[in-house]
Amino acid sequence: MSDPIASPTPGAPTPGTPSPALDPNAIDWAPYNRVAVGAAIGGVALFVVAGLANLAAAEGEHGKHLATARFMSAYLTGFTYWLSLPIGAMALLMIGYLAKTSWGLLLRRPLEAATRTWPLLAILFAGLAVSVTTEHYSPYWWTAPELAATPPNVNSANPGANVDPANKRELAEKYGEYMIEKAVETERHARQEGTYNFLSVPSFIGVGIVLFAIWGGMITYLNAWSRKAEGTPAQVEAALLKLSNFSGPGMIVFAITLTAGSTQWVMSVEPGWSSTMFPVIFAVNQFLTTLAFCLVLFLVIVSKQPFASVMRPKFQLDMATLLLVFTLFWTYTSFSQFMLIWVGNLPEEIPFYIKRSYGGWWYVSMSLALLHFALPFLLLLFRGIKLQPMRLRRVAMFLLVMCGLDVIWWNAPAAPQASSFPSWLMDVGAIVGIGGVWGLYFFAQLKKRNILPTDETYLLPEGHTHESH
Repeated sequence: MSDPIASPTPGAPTPGTPSPALDPNAIDWAPYNRVAVGAAIGGVALFVVAGLANLAAAEGEHGKHLATARFMSAYLTGFTYWLSLPIGAMALLMIGYLAKTSWGLLLRRPLEAATRTWPLLAILFAGLAVSVTTEHYSPYWWTAPELAATPPNVNSANPGANVDPANKRELAEKYGEYMIEKAVETERHARQEGTYNFLSVPSFIGVGIVLFAIWGGMITYLNAWSRKAEGTPAQVEAALLKLSNFSGPGMIVFAITLTAGSTQWVMSVEPGWSSTMFPVIFAVNQFLTTLAFCLVLFLVIVSKQPFASVMRPKFQLDMATLLLVFTLFWTYTSFSQFMLIWVGNLPEEIPFYIKRSYGGWWYVSMSLALLHFALPFLLLLFRGIKLQPMRLRRVAMFLLVMCGLDVIWWNAPAAPQASSFPSWLMDVGAIVGIGGVWGLYFFAQLKKRNILPTDETYLLPEGHTHESH
């Protein structure tokens, strides 16, 4: 039975000889741009219409305030999801340079194009920064703690009063409500004293500016030296050495900056909640989203030259296996966070899971466990799926959807509901709408360079020998 990946063709390049370049403009990107335009229009329309419907269903001035805050919470969801692509691609580029992997070479141009979309995310962050300066539009409770709703009828001296000790769920909810009230009260007191800490508007704006400046500098460096990795083997290897030397410290900077960003932008939506594991989960979600997206794109063009001349089944197997590894890593980190909070049973930590363990969010939690882990895990165990481009592409697209659901699960349950309107429609609209705009920007960047680093294909010697099956 023949392998679904094309074997190297006769006359393929030999080590030290570059493959024929594929002009990115030779590929018809028009259908993908039309999809992006449709997603942008449809997603933004859903986002706005759902937001207006939620606002109309809200009652009273306080309800209107909650509805506008929920609208911006959905905007935060869209921003968080698409931030994964430029920053996750930056990290994967550095990992590829350090590990000298085949997937790092074959996926380099899509990864580089994704990193160059960071200015769009910086603009989206500016919109978020403006929202936190207005108390009625901010998705964060700590921007206006004097207006934040606190759970009623909680006895601060004994939060578990009047609760049957056998009813562990109600007891946990009461202690969770107490910790929310305590966190809000602490922030109120800080504002009254004129104290501004990490969870404050000046810090939010300042940290955001610093993070995007650092990421922008790193992305510029990676793309600039990638352009120098062209020419003779000596020139290529000199540039790759520079990139490898930069990538080691770069990954440390990535870890530090992403911890600050994930803590302030996402973790802080839950009053009083903290988790040392969450920044790791945040990073793994970025890796998985970025790899799945680039793999979908790669599998569309893998049969074209020059990829057909250098591809072997091993390369696609490596990509599929890496997708499986990131899926397992996401599962490990997510379960570790849940287990540590379950075992610790601390009042300041349990509200996060309490909110996500009843109502419709219980089904979302179970869907993540079954569809974000179990199903992809089983599918990616089969060699036939890994080697068949259409099947693997479907698995990667499915994981893109599940990563989006995961981001919604982070943000939406923490947002107060103004009405019974299904406000999650705003989250879906924000992800799809921002994704359409991002896609147009991405394809414009992808057209700027040859789709494969052809001067480096000699570094894939196994790609130039025929593999028997």
